[in-house]
Amino acid sequence: MQSARVCWAVAGVAAFYACGGTLASVRLQPEEPMTLHIGEIAAVHVPSERHYTIGSAGSSLVLMKQKQQQGTTIYFYRAAEIGNQTLVATPGGLGLGQCISCVTVHYFIEVIQ
Repeated sequence: MQSARVCWAVAGVAAFYACGGTLASVRLQPEEPMTLHIGEIAAVHVPSERHYTIGSAGSSLVLMKQKQQQGTTIYFYRAAEIGNQTLVATPGGLGLGQCISCVTVHYFIEVIQ
């Protein structure tokens, strides 16, 4: 079962690059739950100048591509497996004593069949 998921992920990435990165995607909104179907592509948009790090909890999404576009970094994820996933976007360059939870953004995703 695990090898089948890996094969699908590899096939999805290959198709994404073969199409020149023009696949349609759903834009995730911060702090708002989103439901995706297996195979759908989700996009997280963050300001490039903040140098965000995206962490995740879960295995339902697979990072496919990251690109820069007009001052925005866009991360593209493919819904690969049924389940729940949380993405956590944290800006870089926080100084000592700055509140990390005040600037961290969450994306909550449920992947269904």
